[in-house]
Amino acid sequence: MKPNMNLIFENWRGFLNESLVLKPGKNGWELYAQLVGEAYLAAPKFEERALPSFEAMIPFVDKMYKRVAGKIDIEPVPYHAYSTAGELRTDVGRTKRMKVATVDSEHDVFDLDTNIKFRAIHDYLSHHTGINSRGTEFNLFGELQSYNIHLHTTPPAVVPALFTEVVGQVCAFYSNGNKFAEQKICLLDGFDYYKVGMVEGYDIINKELVKR
Repeated sequence: MKPNMNLIFENWRGFLNESLVLKPGKNGWELYAQLVGEAYLAAPKFEERALPSFEAMIPFVDKMYKRVAGKIDIEPVPYHAYSTAGELRTDVGRTKRMKVATVDSEHDVFDLDTNIKFRAIHDYLSHHTGINSRGTEFNLFGELQSYNIHLHTTPPAVVPALFTEVVGQVCAFYSNGNKFAEQKICLLDGFDYYKVGMVEGYDIINKELVKR
């Protein structure tokens, strides 16, 4: 099932103010999401070469979590508490507490505690306070924005794993008919981890991907 790209890209004008290089449409972000998603779905479940980058995420997550936990209370819950980012922002603004789901936490590198911490920093720093405190949304655009936000604080060794965890997974979701793909410990080659939208073997012309 093909995702409704009109809904995904409804807030694209603000998004393009960031250092991202494509525009909406079948040859822009839609094609990019397809290429990344296909690469994720085709990747092996576990790659030894990816392990150092994923392991490097653990101390980074611990450090960032302490900063977030110093600002709000984190409440792990056995369900997905928010159906929209707006619900998350309203709840946190009202209660100074953010619920973080413990379900769907199977991971070959992170234990449950690390996975919860990563979700907490991701949700707070991007969906709650990102983009000049407007927050990002629970959609393809929002997750790409979130990844761009994380790059400002992420050590270089962590970036390849972060790309897989955030960009790879959300693109795979849309490429997979709006269904979550299995968790993978892999690296996605051929994509620029710092300039989101750039793909090996493609040129960018008029903010669209054109295959060489």
